Amino acid sequence: MLTSLTKPIRLFVLLNSLVLGLSQLPASALADDSSGWAYGKNGWEWSNPDTGSYFWAGLRFQTRYSTRVDEPLIPDDLREEGDEDLHLNRARYKIGAGFGKHFTAYHEYDLRNGRLLDLRGTWKPSTYFRLRAGQWKSEYNRERVDSSGKQQFVERSVTNYWFTVDRQSGVMASGRFASGLPADSSWWLGVLQGNGTNTSGDGGKPMVLGRYQWNFTRNVLPFSQSAIPRYEEAHGSLALAVVTNDSPYTRFSSSGGGNLPGFEKGEDNQYRLTQFLLEYAWHKHGWSIQSEAHYKEIDDQKSGEKNDLYGAYFQVGLFPSSLASEWPEALEFATRVAFVDPGRRLGDNNTELTLAANWFFNGHRNKLTTDVSWLTISDIDTLEAGSDWRFRLQWDISL
Repeated sequence: MLTSLTKPIRLFVLLNSLVLGLSQLPASALADDSSGWAYGKNGWEWSNPDTGSYFWAGLRFQTRYSTRVDEPLIPDDLREEGDEDLHLNRARYKIGAGFGKHFTAYHEYDLRNGRLLDLRGTWKPSTYFRLRAGQWKSEYNRERVDSSGKQQFVERSVTNYWFTVDRQSGVMASGRFASGLPADSSWWLGVLQGNGTNTSGDGGKPMVLGRYQWNFTRNVLPFSQSAIPRYEEAHGSLALAVVTNDSPYTRFSSSGGGNLPGFEKGEDNQYRLTQFLLEYAWHKHGWSIQSEAHYKEIDDQKSGEKNDLYGAYFQVGLFPSSLASEWPEALEFATRVAFVDPGRRLGDNNTELTLAANWFFNGHRNKLTTDVSWLTISDIDTLEAGSDWRFRLQWDISL
């Protein structure tokens, strides 16, 4: 393992030195005051303070080493080797823009796989009401909406594969009410295509999604993991969400619509999905807590069979420097437990225990993450079980 990582580590040291040097230059060295351009937190940025308009463009790369596959589904997956060397796991460009004070646009493209990820516009007339249209990660569960570049761990938990509704095309209304009061709340209500990314509608029933979030601390917690801001006042939320959809698919990912093990691609609207979510998140003084509980019913309207899936995860993170000044400010530790019961039709129960450490060179824009997991998959049909360790190392960098 050490031999295979020698060259990638040397490359990392060289590139990271260049990136850190760029990020530490004063703004005056990177800006042209006459044009309004500067290098900032999102990459190369332009803004007009008088109108509120802005534009920015950036790149993001993620390299990863893993001793096992990242999404093990059956016991045999735990016997498969992972990457023999650091490989490019993600490569994307991102573009954001604001037109006046009430309209924004965002575009993200996957350079590694050659596919459109996000293309959306948002109208923001007030805090109480916003309207978004296009393709993006629908606001169902926090773990999925949290960018892969803003995770505490190398990758999301084992629940993500089974329960995410991922990116969809459609329209979503949202807002916040009772701001600063005990009832401080955020809400989302959307009508989405329900066939995943980069697809045309099938003429059937759309996906309907609703999410209610109680901001019980009277502060809105952004969709981002790790307590990097070290909030003096607690930021937390408790959320409920529901989604229903008829489509040929039983799962979704950045690749679009797909099917869980045990299900073949169906006919138009063959599978009716009904999902419920209970979610909790909280940050304060370098501590972070996040958890989700999932239920999903798959109703095969052709065969009449139903399958119920359950899953949950709980994770907690801490910057030890919040407790003792002897610890480095850039270091964070985190742990996560998770399980999935895919139902009798699928048979395999997945569990995960993961320990992680992060070193933030520049927040989530430049960080090293390593985690170690003990994974167990048991097949209730064959009584076969598999367990093994997985080690991962990842560098995530945004330019």
